[in-house]
Amino acid sequence: MNMNDYRRAMDRISPDPDLKERIMSQKNTKRKYLSPRRVVNGLLAAALAAVCLFTVALAASPELRTAVLSFFQMEEREQVPSSSVSPGGPDISNAEIGQLVKAQYIRMDSYRYGFSNGLLTDLTWDEDWKILLDAKFWEPKNGELVPVEVDMHTSQVDIMFRDLHYQGEFYWYVRDGQLDYFSGDHRTWDEEGEQAWDWNLSLIPGRNDALLLRLSTGTQMDYREYPLLYHLDTGETEELFAGVDPAVLEQSDGAIWSDSFRLALISGRPSEEFSDAREWLYDRESGTLTEVSTLGGIGAKMAAFADDDTLILYCFNNDEEELIQDVTFYSYDISSGRTTKTLDATPYYRNWDEHPSGVMTFGSRCVLISETGQVQVVDLKTGNRTMLGGFTFQKGDDFMLNPSGTKLLYLARDNQSEGLGISQIGVADLEKGVFFAFDREGYENLYEGGVGWDDDNTVSIRARTLDNETHYLLMYQF
Repeated sequence: MNMNDYRRAMDRISPDPDLKERIMSQKNTKRKYLSPRRVVNGLLAAALAAVCLFTVALAASPELRTAVLSFFQMEEREQVPSSSVSPGGPDISNAEIGQLVKAQYIRMDSYRYGFSNGLLTDLTWDEDWKILLDAKFWEPKNGELVPVEVDMHTSQVDIMFRDLHYQGEFYWYVRDGQLDYFSGDHRTWDEEGEQAWDWNLSLIPGRNDALLLRLSTGTQMDYREYPLLYHLDTGETEELFAGVDPAVLEQSDGAIWSDSFRLALISGRPSEEFSDAREWLYDRESGTLTEVSTLGGIGAKMAAFADDDTLILYCFNNDEEELIQDVTFYSYDISSGRTTKTLDATPYYRNWDEHPSGVMTFGSRCVLISETGQVQVVDLKTGNRTMLGGFTFQKGDDFMLNPSGTKLLYLARDNQSEGLGISQIGVADLEKGVFFAFDREGYENLYEGGVGWDDDNTVSIRARTLDNETHYLLMYQF
């Protein structure tokens, strides 16, 4: 696992510990609900997960503000479905929770079903999980699963890079202006089984004509990757780091791009010590490469994009074991070089502590939990705060920010249940100024394996019955 794997996924995905262990080494053929597959030291992974997450764009404010959202508990409870009767294919049922939340429960007879781009998918791969043999799609609509035809295309990857051959097929379509793709297992090992290389794809926000193609070598702490732009109309690839110092790229374990795709944060880990990790800001237009630690003269360890003009710089103090103790955040204006401290020396949140408190970070926002369980959401670009009034954080609770940073998902968990055991779900709408939650009944009859935002308004939970006969996709619209 590398720093950028967490940034790409962990802010929208929360697998339970058992599932995380099983899927770390599996092929990520579905982008949603699967956690990254490269494994690092457990304590380091926990530290990275909280500070290396995908960023969201937020509007600036000239003055610091503090808003208060009042928490209220909905009286109506959700009745979670848990029938073990196989439907013989997918079916759907609807529910409304307290007139505030619309729920859709998709019941399936196999784990092979997925959900992507607003569609339920049924993909059939060959024995090697390389060739897609068949694909079916349904749209949940008015309490039914309506079959949908998509114009599926097949494209090829066939590239020699640093004396390694990357090859295979992937599949894609554009529907209502939105691009989606599917890719099987293309990892290759040398004859001795000692060296691995692989390729993966990523969507580019706002584009449906190209994908980000990532060529990688190694696993775990030896993982390195190199990105290319793959043009879908021609099948040609474009260099993104032309002219970048090869020594930087040889260390790189990935890059995160700004929304305009003009700027990139290139990260590298030259050794197993996280303290040795380095990061660079790259400007494609000017060709300049700047080490993040030099930005603003504050010695930042890493950065995140708040928007195309602003970085959030992270400075943290570590203990002897290189675990993060506290974090200081700065808003950095890229064009002027002006740096503004927005949160100072704040304890870092560790969920294994007996009474966890501190900061959970989500790119350009963070959740700040006091020692008494009071919760604030902090805009790390402006310093503005939103207090979650009437709410007390408990050990085991969790939060996730939606893609645009406007809604905060709240989860309470029952540690006595198998899987995630989500006993309560809530959402704080930071734009509308409301924060509500509802209790769930029947969750203990399911093994809930993953939860995450599908879009800005929809949260999904992947689950199965305890006998593993029936699978569920539980979807909530807020």
